[in-house]
Amino acid sequence: MNIQPGQLPLKSLKLTNSLSSTTTTSHREDSESSEENASGAEKTNKALVPVRATAGRLRRGGALPQPRQQPIVVPNQVAAMPIVMTGFVTLVPHTVLDAIALTNCLMIVQCTEPLEIFVGIETPNRYVVHDMFLRPMLYCNERSNIFSRECCGSGRNFTMEIRDLFGAELMKCYRDNPCFSCTDYLGTQFQGQQIGLMKRECCSENFQLLGAGCNQPLLIRSPCCPSCGGTQIFPVLTYTGIKVGEIVRLYPGFLQEAFTDADTYLVHFPADLPPILKLLLISSVFLIDFTFFEND
Repeated sequence: MNIQPGQLPLKSLKLTNSLSSTTTTSHREDSESSEENASGAEKTNKALVPVRATAGRLRRGGALPQPRQQPIVVPNQVAAMPIVMTGFVTLVPHTVLDAIALTNCLMIVQCTEPLEIFVGIETPNRYVVHDMFLRPMLYCNERSNIFSRECCGSGRNFTMEIRDLFGAELMKCYRDNPCFSCTDYLGTQFQGQQIGLMKRECCSENFQLLGAGCNQPLLIRSPCCPSCGGTQIFPVLTYTGIKVGEIVRLYPGFLQEAFTDADTYLVHFPADLPPILKLLLISSVFLIDFTFFEND
């Protein structure tokens, strides 16, 4: 008999009287355990639904991408770390770190804002970080006031709150006073601990990424004309010029690029890259997006 998960087996009418008592007892125990599991699953689903609805909703006004059985295969030019980078601060253990440690590519999708499209009022940006199975891992929400969004545009100060699937705050990125400073800064905190800093000089198109505890910065090199449209690649290099990853802004298509500023990014890195650098590469996507692609 093909019994589906969660389905109780049917009682056989040919059982003897001696076995009937034992089978009914086992059925009662199975039914009670299945009811407890079902009630626990329903409580978990009810707890996660409002979190997902408020934190990650609505790319193109619809639901989030559905998870896949097979991962999306994306060519990665860097299979392993070519050099050893040590000295980083120790991070607090978390399940997200364990998930990121097992992958070499992440997808960051910016949510489309219907109010921004039809009315033209700049609204806070929202992003969803997926793995290659299109399973959501992190929800990112911008915190800024309407005056800075309308007056400063892409050069505004903001705080990016990054939360896990259960709505708990995991990371926080903050852009520090770009309107009155020649250097653009983006600091990143992991559970209240400062883990790195990203900066861009006023006369430079490239970004420097420095992890806390290590004196070997990474260089994120910008393409020749990143704001011209199309797919743009930002290589991630060590201080000696060795490539250890890349950030790819995918071309969204003519209509979406003409009417929205929502983009999709792929972050490639070696699987054995230190976890702190993987987190910093995720946060660096926000500054790249605000610098080159926010005013599309």
